[in-house]
Amino acid sequence: MSTWMVVTSVWVMFAVCVVLFVRGASPHVHRSDDAPDKGRRARNGVSRAKS
Repeated sequence: MSTWMVVTSVWVMFAVCVVLFVRGASPHVHRSDDAPDKGRRARNGVSRAKS
């Protein structure tokens, strides 16, 4: 293999890893602030009476 092929292959592998890392680190669900957060109340054990 030529030197340029090795260098190009390493850069392509690095770019693929960066793209996969960034996609994995991004949140998959975007919640709006006015949506009720039912999971947080259940995890903290906090329950509010409905009025």
